Amino acid sequence: MSETPDPTLLRVRDLAVDFKVPVRGSLLAARLRAVSGVDLDIRRGEIIGVVGESGCGKSTTGRAILQLLKPSRGTVTFDGTELTTLSRGRMRAMRRRMQMIFQDPFASLNPRMSIGELIEEPLLVHSHLDAAGRRAKALDTMQLVGLSAGWHDRYPHEFSGGQRQRVGIARALVSNPEFIVADEPVSALDVSVQAQIVNLLEQLQEELGLTMMFIAHDLAVVRHLCDRIAVMYLGAVVEVGQCEDMYQQPQHPYTKALLSAVPIPDPLVETQRRRLILSGDVPSPLSPPTGCRFRTRCWKAQEVCATREPTLTTTDTGHQVACHFPEDTDPRTAPVVATAGGR
Repeated sequence: MSETPDPTLLRVRDLAVDFKVPVRGSLLAARLRAVSGVDLDIRRGEIIGVVGESGCGKSTTGRAILQLLKPSRGTVTFDGTELTTLSRGRMRAMRRRMQMIFQDPFASLNPRMSIGELIEEPLLVHSHLDAAGRRAKALDTMQLVGLSAGWHDRYPHEFSGGQRQRVGIARALVSNPEFIVADEPVSALDVSVQAQIVNLLEQLQEELGLTMMFIAHDLAVVRHLCDRIAVMYLGAVVEVGQCEDMYQQPQHPYTKALLSAVPIPDPLVETQRRRLILSGDVPSPLSPPTGCRFRTRCWKAQEVCATREPTLTTTDTGHQVACHFPEDTDPRTAPVVATAGGR
C-alpha cells in the first residue's frame, strides 16, 4: 500500500540571504540582509502569490529557494529533500523538478539561439532524448503555450514581448517540473498581453497540476490567479493567508495599506473608500529598525514594537501575521477592494 504524499511540497524555514556591498570611501564592505528569516510552506498544486514593495526581497527569496542564490542560513526542504546541503551534482538533478520563469523576456533569452534551441536546452541536461526526441518534445511544449510549430527555428528578436514570455514559459515547462517560481512574469508586458499570460499560467496550472510561487506587484493579478498570498516587507514575511480572506480582512497594517492603494474601476466606491497613506520611506536593509521592521511607518506602533520583533503566528481566522497589534477582523473596518475576478 503506497503512502499518501505530504500535502506540503516545499518548506522554507528561517531563510536568510546576505550580500556584501562596498562602503563609499572605505575598503570595507557592509552586510546587506536582503532576506531575513523567511518561513513559508507551499502546498502541492497551489499558486501562492508573493507581494510587497520593490526591494522587499521577493525575487531574492524565489532565487534562494531554487538555490540560484546560496542562502546565508536556513533550510529549504522540497518533497522531503533538504536542498541547502545537496552537492552540485545532486542539486543539478533536482532542478528538473524545479524551474523558474524570469521577469524580463528580453534579457532572459540568448539572442544567438533559436527559440527551438532555447526550449530544448533543458532537455540536454535533464533527459536522455536524442535530437529528434528533443525537437518533438519542444514542439509539443510550444503548442501547449500557444506558439506555432513553424516558429521553431526563429530567433528571439523576431517576436513580441508576450511571445518571448511564452518562450520562457515553454522553456520552464519542457522538463515537466513540479514546482515553478514565476518572477514577475507579466510586469514588462502591456496590459492586454498580461491578461493573456496570466490566463495561460492559470490554464497550465489546472491542466498540469503545477505548484507555483507567483511573484508580483500587481495585486489585481495576484487576486485573479493565486490561492494564497504572502506579504513581504523589508526582507521578512509579515502576513500569509487565503486570497479572498486577505483581501477582505487584512490583519497586518502594511497589508491593509497595500490593499487600500489598489485602484477600483468604480467612481462611487473609489470616492467612498478609506485610503491609508504611509508616511516616510522604506528603511535601508543595511540598517533596519530594531524590533518590528514596519514600526517606523506604522500608525499603531508602541514601545514593544521597538524592542521585540514579532513572530509569524497563526490567528483564529487562519491567517499568519507578524504583528504585536494586528488589525481587527471586522469587515466594516477593512479597506474596500475590488470584488470582480478571483479564482
